[in-house]
Amino acid sequence: MSERKEIRIAGLGGQGVVLAGALLGEAAVKQDLYAAGSNSYGAQARGGGARADLVLDVKEIDFPHVEKPDLLVAMSQGAYDTYAPGVAEGAMVLFDSGLVTPSAPHDRFGADVTALSLNELGNRQVANVIWVGLIVGATGWWDAEVAAQAMAEFVPERFLELNKKALALGLDMGRAWGEA
Repeated sequence: MSERKEIRIAGLGGQGVVLAGALLGEAAVKQDLYAAGSNSYGAQARGGGARADLVLDVKEIDFPHVEKPDLLVAMSQGAYDTYAPGVAEGAMVLFDSGLVTPSAPHDRFGADVTALSLNELGNRQVANVIWVGLIVGATGWWDAEVAAQAMAEFVPERFLELNKKALALGLDMGRAWGEA
């Protein structure tokens, strides 16, 4: 990564949106990037809109807000409808194809991540870590080893192996997208 990147991860409360943003921010700092993050969520703990914004740069960040995301991850239809129209030109839009029907022809990076998490790993709670892997693999902005280290620091020990599998699954898918 050589220039400022703006990232927005959005979905519903309970999908792990905020944790995904925190993991990616921590991984960025561990690889000596500057990172600024913020998050927001509705009054409802689960089911309301949730968003994690992250700004990365190789130099100090003077404006820590996301205005035109270079990367949008939409984990719900509401998130897609709200944020996809405001992405930067040439932005990458990733979406959960089981939950989102995209409306723009350039939005070709869809995967049924929630169902994949449940079917492949037996737990939908790690869909957010699959997304982290997808983001790392598809963009190439993070070192995969560093992302794995950050993830290991954030998740409880008893869920570490499951989250490692989720991250690996996402990385494989993201790398395939990054090559497309």
